[in-house]
Amino acid sequence: MRLRTDNPWLQAVLLGVGLFVVSLLLRAVANTVVGVTTAGPGVPDQVAEARDALSRFGYGLLWGVVLPAVVETPFVVWCVRRVRRDERSIALWVMIGSLSALVWLLHGASPGSLGQAAAFALMSYAAWGWARRLDRLHAYVLPTLSHAVWNGIGLALFMIRD
Repeated sequence: MRLRTDNPWLQAVLLGVGLFVVSLLLRAVANTVVGVTTAGPGVPDQVAEARDALSRFGYGLLWGVVLPAVVETPFVVWCVRRVRRDERSIALWVMIGSLSALVWLLHGASPGSLGQAAAFALMSYAAWGWARRLDRLHAYVLPTLSHAVWNGIGLALFMIRD
């Protein structure tokens, strides 16, 4: 039995899992090479300071999953939708590279945030692909879902660990 991945919603969820794995692995490799835990994304202060599990989960869902996905992702999609959608071009790769550099800077500008930059590059390319094949709404919603899945996995691991 073959897993059908032509469903864009399934693609978005699987991409979110892949983004988590890429960012985690690159951060682990960077921290191993450097020898210390480097700056990068972490748990929002509201989540870490919450006293009970329900508050921690609610704050984590809001500050760690929903807001980053809803605020960061549309900007990325808007940028990649500005380049030609009929074929891959140098402008597309420049845009993806620029977005990755910006993400790297905004997420700590350290070896530990290289995973975030690489994952955003993948998400940008996927957003461009969805914008080519689907309508504008899907071009924004699917990468946002991927980003929420990516951050949701991180929240779930934090909730389990804590």
